[in-house]
Amino acid sequence: MTNEIQDERSLNALAIAMEWAKLPSEHLQSALAALEPQLVREHELNKLRIEAMERNENLRIEVLEKQAKRAFVLYVLGLVAGFLVVVGMLVSAVIVGIKGNPWLAAMLSGPSVLALATLFVLRRHTSDNARYMARNQSEALASATNPPV
Repeated sequence: MTNEIQDERSLNALAIAMEWAKLPSEHLQSALAALEPQLVREHELNKLRIEAMERNENLRIEVLEKQAKRAFVLYVLGLVAGFLVVVGMLVSAVIVGIKGNPWLAAMLSGPSVLALATLFVLRRHTSDNARYMARNQSEALASATNPPV
């Protein structure tokens, strides 16, 4: 768009220069006086366009900063929530294990802790990851319920 405006201006300037070439030198003073208001209007218009572009850029930067701040807050909250969930599960696993429920302690301290930590902290959960955690959970439960021989 700016290239079109510049091309149009250069064509206008060329047309004006061609017309001025036909004028005698005495009339150039009056021609310049007549052209000056148009140049002032174009200058003001260009200033307004530049100010509008600067405002748009500042607004865009402001929005990007707000998005970055929000993402950071969500990331920190995910870390805190993941830490609290993991610590809560491990503490409850120890308490339940002391009270004589090893299968429940294995469920609370097994791969489910890793799955929840992955979900909260890394914010990713895939079906392969879920199958892996389920297999490890069942192995942990099997070893907890069957006493060693």
